[in-house]
Amino acid sequence: MELRVLRYFVAAAEEGSVTGGAARVHVSQPAVSRQLAALEHEVGAALFERGRGALQLTHAGRRFLGTARDLLRRADEARLVAALTDPTDVRLTAVAQSTTIERTIAAFSADHGAALPLVDAIAASPAEVFDRVEATGADFGISTFAPPATWASRLITQVGITAHVPPGHPLYERPSVEVAELLEYPLICMDRSHTARTSFDTAVARAGAGRANITEMRATSLAQAHAAAGRGIAILTDRASYGVRTVRIMLDGSQVRMQLYAGWYADHFAAAHIGAWADALAAWVPTLPDVARIDAPPEVGLWEEARE
Repeated sequence: MELRVLRYFVAAAEEGSVTGGAARVHVSQPAVSRQLAALEHEVGAALFERGRGALQLTHAGRRFLGTARDLLRRADEARLVAALTDPTDVRLTAVAQSTTIERTIAAFSADHGAALPLVDAIAASPAEVFDRVEATGADFGISTFAPPATWASRLITQVGITAHVPPGHPLYERPSVEVAELLEYPLICMDRSHTARTSFDTAVARAGAGRANITEMRATSLAQAHAAAGRGIAILTDRASYGVRTVRIMLDGSQVRMQLYAGWYADHFAAAHIGAWADALAAWVPTLPDVARIDAPPEVGLWEEARE
């Protein structure tokens, strides 16, 4: 299916006649008619209701019109992006969890955004990120869930999982705690749509430490708030708030962690620009103290506390 034929189809549909469409694309009417007939044969359905008066689209034609317009738009964008040599002229849309947008994408853009593509973002839960990329037509996603195997991807960083402990708790002054010891206390965990939870569950299973007393939550801010109120220890990757302190969760001396990935269609028209942006982000993230000090004894606490 050639793009020029899609242009003929869109022109005829919007002009309401083959003659009008042919005039718009500067091709003879008989040639456009032949190409449209061949297009209908290729898609296996009639796209136009032919009769007296204005040319009308069939149900299949109306559905195909949206697809054709989208393909032409993407092709035009591809030509535009391919012609751009200055990355600052490129605009991209990412899908990511709201905390990733705020703590990572926004902070990175503040530091390096002037020399890189302009990135906007749409918020989604980690498990839904790559589905939302497809549904919204966004350019790439960033998630703690791995992207589809057929996509291009980058491992951005490894994120340490921490216990959020209120003042007065026996673990409050500790830099770290092993999983088995942590299970002695009531815990507040996210549901299993969050990778912090599934990574913690995996660590518990590997530790062979038995069952945990877990209160399950959906909102990370409320999980942390309830931890501050003394309802349990919250298992999160979020910035410390409400007076809690982050204590690293360890399994046999190594911090329990999850991965952060960027993923996009391998044949995306701006794949080179997305890849360069992701590479720059991956190089920047390890300069943050909490990432650099995973598994190392903290001197003044984690990045979440030190930057406040």
